[in-house]
Amino acid sequence: MTENVRSIFQTNIHLLGEIDKSVYYFREQQYGKALSFVVNSIDQINMALESIIKNREYFNLVDTKSMLKMLTGILAAQKNKDYILLADLLELQLVNFLIGVQELIISKEEIIFDEDSYKESIALLLEREAGFPEEVKEPIDTALLLANGYRVEFTSCGLMTLAAENEGTEFYFHTNSKVLSEAFLLARRWYREEIKRYIIFGFGMGYYIKELHRLAPEAELVIYETDCNVVQLACAFTDVRELLQSNRIKLIFDPELNLFLDRIAELSTEETFHINYPSYMNIRSKEGKKLLETKLSWSEVINI
Repeated sequence: MTENVRSIFQTNIHLLGEIDKSVYYFREQQYGKALSFVVNSIDQINMALESIIKNREYFNLVDTKSMLKMLTGILAAQKNKDYILLADLLELQLVNFLIGVQELIISKEEIIFDEDSYKESIALLLEREAGFPEEVKEPIDTALLLANGYRVEFTSCGLMTLAAENEGTEFYFHTNSKVLSEAFLLARRWYREEIKRYIIFGFGMGYYIKELHRLAPEAELVIYETDCNVVQLACAFTDVRELLQSNRIKLIFDPELNLFLDRIAELSTEETFHINYPSYMNIRSKEGKKLLETKLSWSEVINI
């Protein structure tokens, strides 16, 4: 992947996340918040479109005329303060266009594994002294992970999702489509202004942790994880350095779930706990999983 294409790819990932948030707030008629995302993204949108035009040989399937027409329509709707139309154009035209560009790049490139970023993330993880074994420093054995049911895949937005297998059932940790949108919606459901500390079971690939970290800028996030493989894959295929460097985030290895269960048994009024469903599906300790089910509001539904 050339540096130009890599830059377009990474910019589009960011844009897709920001645009989805703006559409969400437009639909709620929170126009101030929605427009802040749009205003902050316009320059990047222009730069991305210009870069695509400059690299037209690579993006030979992209119609530049329709692309410029789309941008003109977005700017006109913003100028006219037609926020219903603006949200539609962002969601139905720009998002679909950017996803098409991402899918084109993905079809031409291989999965990106930044070894330096991975090593730095693992070093940060071990520096925090949160119970993770030294073995996580060893190189990822992709053949062994595949044999044990783990699989990473590109999503249509350009980020990675993770699939795993447990008790004969395969499941995904994140959507195969707009990952940051899904993460934002989950974080929005968990977020409460009065909460100062979130106790969370399940790290996944870190996406919803990152969104909650941004939504709650004064709160602490304590995350418990039972599976070293999941954390290693997150370090390898997403950039979790921002999370591991934050003083407001603590990631704890808890293979038997004892620490998490003890912690949520003594919550203060300014604390709350949440359980990520795919991480629950991934629990390997049958005893721990059974104990955790007593804390789940949806356990009766999923066990029907």
